[in-house]
Amino acid sequence: MTHHYSKASIALLSAILLAGCAGRVKPAEVNPTDMPKGPGLFSGQSGNMLEAFRSKGGESGAGAASSLGVNTYLWRASLESLSFMPIATADSAGGVIATDWYTSSTENANERMRANVLILGKKLQASALQVKLFKQVKENGVWVDMPVTAETARAMEDTILTKARALRVRELAVQAK
Repeated sequence: MTHHYSKASIALLSAILLAGCAGRVKPAEVNPTDMPKGPGLFSGQSGNMLEAFRSKGGESGAGAASSLGVNTYLWRASLESLSFMPIATADSAGGVIATDWYTSSTENANERMRANVLILGKKLQASALQVKLFKQVKENGVWVDMPVTAETARAMEDTILTKARALRVRELAVQAK
């Protein structure tokens, strides 16, 4: 049996040595941060998921893109604000974004959060946005639901609204040029 193993070892060693003698192969010049080009599931043509939700000129300033059933700016700002959490569901026609549980690896690993965002209309206003946050804490190896203060949910709403307004102002500035 040792004779069988030594033949396999010699064959493996020979293959490794031959591969090393093949010469230098220049790696392909690809920037790993480049976005893929061409159509994608959510992407339009650029490869960027958010690109599909950008206005295409000639639209009103309300951000009411024909491909969305909700305000474009609120939708994009919500996706950007929740981008640190894993997105479980994103329905642009219904204006629903639901995240999966998120645990911060740098802070408390025994605490996790998830969020549901509901965009209720095509107008860029606070009443068109609802954020529901959920929190759980691990006690004795079991996740237990904990209350989330209204101020925390309101802070997330404010973050989304601020980003949405900034997106609208930026787009209006570009259109004015």
